[in-house]
Amino acid sequence: MDQAPYWGLVGVVLGGLLAQVANWVDHRRQRRERLEDFLRTKLEQREAFELEHLVEVNQLLRNLRRRGDELISAKKPDPRYAKPPDDHAERCRTAIREADAALDAQVGFILDDKVRELVKAAADRILDRAWTVYQEAPATFEEAIQRGTLGIGIYTAIEETHEAAEAAYEAISERVRELYAGFGEPRRRWPFSSWSREPGPTRSGHGAESR
Repeated sequence: MDQAPYWGLVGVVLGGLLAQVANWVDHRRQRRERLEDFLRTKLEQREAFELEHLVEVNQLLRNLRRRGDELISAKKPDPRYAKPPDDHAERCRTAIREADAALDAQVGFILDDKVRELVKAAADRILDRAWTVYQEAPATFEEAIQRGTLGIGIYTAIEETHEAAEAAYEAISERVRELYAGFGEPRRRWPFSSWSREPGPTRSGHGAESR
C-alpha cells in the first residue's frame, strides 16, 4: 500500500500546527513588548510628575519659611529701618496664610511617604513658631528681648524649626537625585528582566493662628 498520501497529509497537518505555534509565539512576544512599552511610558510619566512636583513643594516650603520670618519680624520692626506701613502686620498675616494654603494643597500629592511626612512636620514647626511669637503679649515679647531669651523656649524654637526644615529640604533633594540618577520607584522590581530597574540607594495638622 502506497503511504505517500498519508505522510503528505501528516506533513500538512504538522505544518499547520507549526504555523499556529509560530503565530502564537509571535503574538505573545508582541503583546509583551506592548506591555513593556506601556509600563515604561507610565513610569516615565510618573517620574516626570514627581520630579516637577518635588521642585514645586521645595519652593512652597521655602516660601512658607520666609513668610513665617516676616510675621515674626512684624512683631517688632527693626528700628534701623523706616517704619513699615500701618497695615504691614496684616499683610504678613495674609501672606503666611496664603503660603500655608498653597503648600497644604500640594502636600497630599507627594508620592514618597517619607518626604511627605517630613514636609508636613517642617510646615507645622514653621507655623507654630511664627504664630506663637506673633500672638505673644507685647510686654512679654519686649521682656524676652531685654533678657536675651527670645531664642529660648516657646518664643521661637529656632533650632527645632531649622532642623525640621532642613530635614525636609534634604529628603526632597535626595529623592530628586534618585529620579535624575534613574532610580525611580526605589523598592519595586519590574517583572521583565529585559528592563528591570534595580532599587536605588536609600537612607536606612498644621499649627496655626486661632482663626
